[in-house]
Amino acid sequence: MTANNEIELENRIALHAFLSSVFLTLPDEALLDSLLSLEREAGDSAGCNEIAAYAAAQAGRDREEVLLELGRDRARLVRGANNEGMQPPYESLYLGMKASGESIGSLNRFYADAGYALAEDMHDTVEQIGVELAFVQLLMEKELAALRDGDEAAAGQWADVRSHFTSQHLGRWARGYASAMRAHAQTGFYRGVALLIEEAA
Repeated sequence: MTANNEIELENRIALHAFLSSVFLTLPDEALLDSLLSLEREAGDSAGCNEIAAYAAAQAGRDREEVLLELGRDRARLVRGANNEGMQPPYESLYLGMKASGESIGSLNRFYADAGYALAEDMHDTVEQIGVELAFVQLLMEKELAALRDGDEAAAGQWADVRSHFTSQHLGRWARGYASAMRAHAQTGFYRGVALLIEEAA
């Protein structure tokens, strides 16, 4: 594995960690601090540029107002609160209710086979986008660790698991959700998150 490939995998791990945290935790002071400290240079990522532009526009605003704004937008986009025309980010809602039981069974098998379990304080289901993104992050971490140990066969196996998981689950619906999220978001932060999902998918 070349150093460039390793860096690319590290970057993808960091992106998935960020995205999963957006869906699994509420906007808080730490998120706001990281937003306000973002560099303002435009880059190749439309999602990063959108988030940076939103962050720049918040300079000087009351912090509590910004957090309330983000919290309200998150409630609409992630919880479906008062958001007509858009489903929250659960796989079965985007693949059709007929697939729900089968889909959850398949997700649980993927998770169990990889030794992945939801934290006890997790108050969401296995099909929520943040959970699926965190699982992909774990698979990439296992792949990277195997490569660093010189075990290319194990790394290839983890990459195959990730490919199968993406084709059977996250890759089948994440873009549809992200497109709806971008259309309904009221803040540049969540529009940027939607663009990042589209870039990552």
